[in-house]
Amino acid sequence: MSRYAPRQVTPPPQAEPQAVVDARKRRLGRLGKTVGLAQLARIVVGTLLALLLIITWVGGAPNRDDVGAPYDWTSQLDAAAVENELNNRATERAPQQSVVNGWYANELALVQASQNTYMAASSARNGNLLVLIGLGIAGELIIRGAERAQRTRTAAA
Repeated sequence: MSRYAPRQVTPPPQAEPQAVVDARKRRLGRLGKTVGLAQLARIVVGTLLALLLIITWVGGAPNRDDVGAPYDWTSQLDAAAVENELNNRATERAPQQSVVNGWYANELALVQASQNTYMAASSARNGNLLVLIGLGIAGELIIRGAERAQRTRTAAA
């Protein structure tokens, strides 16, 4: 070879043969040209889970008409304490004081029951949201496994 002879340049290897890429595009159709099948599955699963999360968040909220709201409990407790104080001042003997204490205990029990109902409804909603998040993670793992299996089949062929 002479010193001035042109070198032969080899083209860089392609990641996938063009025939494989063309076959994949034909299989996936028009949508597959822009988005892969796994990405399409992620979009569908993600959209469905987002919709279910919103429905669960809004629909699973405790009913404030039945339960009351946390800001109502403070005023209910304050009103019960004031009423208890006024009733205690009007009592003269121990039997009357025990009746007044029973009234106060009943009012506190009503507030505590509404608090427990509110917490139970919130806990149920949180559990449902956790299940939906778990389903999203499981869906992603399934999609990744299918992608990996597809790649190994394509590489073997």
